Amino acid sequence: MLDALDITEEEAQGLAELARHDLALARSFAARAQAAEDGEEASRLARSYQRAARSYRQTLALKARLKRDLAAAAQVQASTPRRKPGGAAVARRIGELRTALTRLVWSEAERPETEDEEVDFADVAQAFGWWRAEVAGIVSEACLKDDFCDAPLDDHVARLALDLGLPPETIARWRDLPDPPQAALDFDPQDPDWRSSA
Repeated sequence: MLDALDITEEEAQGLAELARHDLALARSFAARAQAAEDGEEASRLARSYQRAARSYRQTLALKARLKRDLAAAAQVQASTPRRKPGGAAVARRIGELRTALTRLVWSEAERPETEDEEVDFADVAQAFGWWRAEVAGIVSEACLKDDFCDAPLDDHVARLALDLGLPPETIARWRDLPDPPQAALDFDPQDPDWRSSA
C-alpha cells in the first residue's frame, strides 16, 4: 500500500518546483494586471493570474493529500498484525540454523583446552551431544516467535550462537567450518557398543 502512494525524491522535487513556478507566475500576472492601463488587458492578465493561482493551490493540495495518505497508510501498516511465516519458510530456517549451529558446536566440542592436549573421541562426542541438545532447545524456542524468518540467516545464526556462549571469532566463519563426522552424530553415551558403529 505504501508503495502505491510513495513518490520518488525526484517527483517530490518536481512538485515543489511546479509550486514555485505557479506562485511566480501568479505573482507576475497579479502585478501586471494591477499595472495594466487597458481594461481588457487587465482582465486577460487577471484570468491568467487566477489560473496560475488555482494551479498553485492544487499543487499544494496534492502535496498535503499525499502526506496524509502516506501517514494513514503507515498507521494501517503499523497496526496490522504481522503474518507468521509459512511452514516451508520455518522448516527451511530451522534446517539452516541447525546446520550452522551444529557446525559451530562441533568446532567448540573438538577444540582441546590446550594445544598439546590429546583429545579423546568419546569425551568430544559426549560434549558434542550436550551441545546438540542445547542447539535443539534454542532453535525450538526461537521458531515460536513471529519474526523467526525475518532476520538474514547470518544474523540469526550469530544471535543464537552468542546466546549459546560460542566464541564470536568462530561464529563469523560458520560457513567455512566442517560438518561433524557421522560417528559424532551417531554417538550415544548410553550405548555400550558405540565404538563398533564408529
